[in-house]
Amino acid sequence: MAELTNVAFFRAKPGRSEDLGAALLALVSPSRQEAGSLRYEIHQSMESSNDWMVVEDWRYPSDFDEHMATSYVRDFLVKVPDLCVTDVEIRGFQQRSAPHV
Repeated sequence: MAELTNVAFFRAKPGRSEDLGAALLALVSPSRQEAGSLRYEIHQSMESSNDWMVVEDWRYPSDFDEHMATSYVRDFLVKVPDLCVTDVEIRGFQQRSAPHV
């Protein structure tokens, strides 16, 4: 079971949603291959195509710290000011219900 679930929110600049989506989707494969990654999903809002969300489960908070230190995440974060209206908003959660089986 994950000790940490993060939900990250992104709002693309006008005309940059497709670029932001491509950059986010490029993170999926390497992120899922990380040792502590239990889930890594990209979602686009049905109400506003500029709003994106990443949902990620990590076995331990230290696994997320290691994820954030990878070269591909650091390279992505450098692009965020060009792609997004604001900085990424990351909210951490801890599961309280039994997992869905």
